[in-house]
Amino acid sequence: MEQEQESYEVLSTRLYEAAIKGHVASLLNILQQDPYILDRSITNKTGPFLHSPLHVSINQGHSDFTQKLLEQKPELTEEIDEIKRWSPLHVASAKGYVEIVNILVGVNPNMCFARDLEGRNPVHVAAINGHIDVLEVLVMAKPLAGRERTNGGESVLHLCVKFGQLEAVEFFVRRIGDGLLLNSKDGDGNTVLHLAVAAKHIQIIKLLLKDKRMEKNAINTNSITAMDIILQSKTEEASDKEIMLSLKHAKVLTAKKILKPKKNSRDWLEKQRSALMVVSSLIATMAFEAGINPPGGVWQDDGKGYKAGTPIMSQVKEGQKGYIVYDAFLISNTIGLISSLTVIILLISGLPCLRLFMGILMITMWIAVTATTVTYMISVFFLVSSKDEPIIPSKHHWVQNTIIASSVAWLILLGLLVLLHVFRIMVKIIKKLIRVVVKRVRGLLPRTITYATV
Repeated sequence: MEQEQESYEVLSTRLYEAAIKGHVASLLNILQQDPYILDRSITNKTGPFLHSPLHVSINQGHSDFTQKLLEQKPELTEEIDEIKRWSPLHVASAKGYVEIVNILVGVNPNMCFARDLEGRNPVHVAAINGHIDVLEVLVMAKPLAGRERTNGGESVLHLCVKFGQLEAVEFFVRRIGDGLLLNSKDGDGNTVLHLAVAAKHIQIIKLLLKDKRMEKNAINTNSITAMDIILQSKTEEASDKEIMLSLKHAKVLTAKKILKPKKNSRDWLEKQRSALMVVSSLIATMAFEAGINPPGGVWQDDGKGYKAGTPIMSQVKEGQKGYIVYDAFLISNTIGLISSLTVIILLISGLPCLRLFMGILMITMWIAVTATTVTYMISVFFLVSSKDEPIIPSKHHWVQNTIIASSVAWLILLGLLVLLHVFRIMVKIIKKLIRVVVKRVRGLLPRTITYATV
């Protein structure tokens, strides 16, 4: 038994020496002496060697020896070392041995998903070391391996930026770069743009900012954007100024500006809609009630030329020449009723509640409110006058003055509102015209103007 153990240890030593030197002939000679030595190298985890013969061969870059080993024992591709928990494909990817990577992937492509102690697969390792040709092979074999995350939640792009691998970033943006991968966040909520700005990789920053899929104003768990990072670490160096200009040109904002509460146009429209519905319903109710029950009521009995049920207010014009009180009352009340009902119909019609539509509703409500005001004034004129006296008798001058003053104040207020809205519209039109003129002037300027940089 002891002789067998000594023989195994001697052959194992010779096997690892052959793996280091890449001697295929020695490998075949050892296999003739012990056909199961490769099986024992897999099962005997308590041996003196922490790596499999395949790890050793790949580490030295011996593709022929690797090929021969895998022909004898393909299961060696699944062996994991006892230090980093690396598979043979990890080693080949880290070293950049494209030929060996092709051999390993051809035998067992699923090892592209093997993870080491830090949760990194061979794609991550190749990206960290900037081996683009290896990445081509791995991503071609298993594209989803490029989307795997490490134990810290880092994507392959995070690792590329962290280790300053510009070409690897370009590779992934070109091959599998989409909104999901570009905007993925690590455990601290940082996107690749956060890391690039923090590490001040100018070329990577410019590459990311050019991509329209990049979420440039992403906020991490510390509530800061890429702009906040450069502001916190900004120096007088030219590189920092260049990064700042690039971020400004890409319209990257600070978290303070992004998190600032914004006026929601939709919320404002909904509030206006609710308010108009309440007011128009109230005015419609008042106008309807005043129409069927006018001020002063109706005649209860026939007599003196009056018929029962006739509004008392309608008879004033017979005794007082020049006053058609009831007609004016009926016209203004009807205008108020129809205007308010129009607003209600438009609000429940299901039409999109846009600003222009809301403006039309508000103007209609102005008409309804104004008509209601006129109706009230006519009613007061009638009620404060007796049927035996003029509509505005001399002893009621104070009532007359009050009503006239109120009417004038109302007209002034209405006129100011109209003027303010007209002024706002004119300002918007002028600003728009100025922008159009400026664009046309800039378009006429020669494009060959160069600026000297100091």
